[in-house]
Amino acid sequence: MKKSLYLTTALVAAGVLALGSTDAMAKAKPMKIGVSGSYKAVVGYAKNADGFMNATGGATTQTSYQAIDVKTDSEVHFKGSVKTDAGLTIGVGMELESDQASTATIDGSYMTIGGGFGTITLGNTVAAAASLAVNPPSTGAVGNYGGDSAAWIVKPAAVSVAATAGGNIGGADHAKIKWMSKSFSGFSVGASYVPSTTNSNALPAGGGASSEIQQHDIGVKYSAKMGGNTVSAGINYWSQDAGTADIDAYHVGISVAAGAFTVGASMKEVSAEGNAADGTSMADSATSPDEEAVTAGVQWAQGGATLSLNYFTTEKELTSATTGEDSVEKWTVGAKYAMGPGVDFLGTIQNVKWSDEGTVAANNNKGTAVVGGIAVKF
Repeated sequence: MKKSLYLTTALVAAGVLALGSTDAMAKAKPMKIGVSGSYKAVVGYAKNADGFMNATGGATTQTSYQAIDVKTDSEVHFKGSVKTDAGLTIGVGMELESDQASTATIDGSYMTIGGGFGTITLGNTVAAAASLAVNPPSTGAVGNYGGDSAAWIVKPAAVSVAATAGGNIGGADHAKIKWMSKSFSGFSVGASYVPSTTNSNALPAGGGASSEIQQHDIGVKYSAKMGGNTVSAGINYWSQDAGTADIDAYHVGISVAAGAFTVGASMKEVSAEGNAADGTSMADSATSPDEEAVTAGVQWAQGGATLSLNYFTTEKELTSATTGEDSVEKWTVGAKYAMGPGVDFLGTIQNVKWSDEGTVAANNNKGTAVVGGIAVKF
């Protein structure tokens, strides 16, 4: 009788343990991926300089840019995360460029590992210096940074300033390892390393005549309430190891939000650290990466309406044998109005001036663009 009772008890206990294990396995589900994204469609009028257009091409091939255009920009994001038994949060993210005008299909693709140590990101994403950058506020249909401006007011080929020029450093989505801390007493820090800027799974070559480029960066950001205001400030350092194309860059920025108003300013400095084969500094060459950028802006937001005014300029000195600098200067007035959940009306008036070291008309352009449209987030 006792043997029977013991056997029955053991079977019941085993059943309970088995059932509990089954329940635990049933609760442990694989990662689920969420879909989000955005679509922006705008219509605009742009007036480029007559002198620039008249001087572009020959007598029978003169360029005349259309004054009215339609442009779209869209992305689809796939993101998900799951928590492991060890308490780590593992996430993945893939950003698909879904616009026909885009030259890249995948904008970003990465994995994140989060815990008490902060978050480690492996894959194609922006550098920590860009993630922690503090810049002036802005809104509207045309960005103060990036290539939107050149899509309306054409950048002459002779101007060495990039069409995508902006105030940040480390914005490229090269494959990297990035660490971001948790916020502590208002401070956040981060760092990242790019073994190679080549989009390939081949092992990067080094030494000798290798053309592989490595990048490193570190950033610090502070954000906290001071009285009734929110103050944010950041300082970032970014470097590139590429032989003659070695670069050091710094970025500092500050913004203050008080009631409906936010004001801010930032600056970026890029310095050539490499030397040519003859030992001369690349800073004195015609292809020098030396660059200085300044941005300032103010924004007002009340209810569903936002207005902003921004100024941005960046200069590249290039060879010291030529007087002047290549530069771009922008004044931007932007507006946003919330039409409904995830739907915004956007508007921008932007004046842009592309300047070459010289005064040749074909190498200089300026103009104004008036652009409006609708942006949808889902």
